[in-house]
Amino acid sequence: MRKGKSVLLSMNLLAVASLNNNLSLHVLVEQVSSRHFIASVPELLDCAVEAETRSDVLAAVQEKVKARLTNLEVLTLEVANNPWTDFIGMFEGDDEFADLAQELRNERELGINGIV
Repeated sequence: MRKGKSVLLSMNLLAVASLNNNLSLHVLVEQVSSRHFIASVPELLDCAVEAETRSDVLAAVQEKVKARLTNLEVLTLEVANNPWTDFIGMFEGDDEFADLAQELRNERELGINGIV
């Protein structure tokens, strides 16, 4: 790895029991100098570590993430009377909106297929 170059990788950790599945997080690894690495997890506030080698910094950040997730509980909050539902179907039967939506789908399809 070249000096100062950042690498983005995905890391699967066994999530806490309440999640019952794997959790994928992004780890940013930066080589600051020849013997200094920093790793951080953007999804978790204040989750950054430093070490002398790449393998040491990856092990340290994995331990820090595991420690952060130990007491973490993930809840789903149901919102009654969601204000966004008022807009569902508001363009139904609107030919101009249907044409615009089709144009957008066509543009996205062109972008996905590499044709610009």
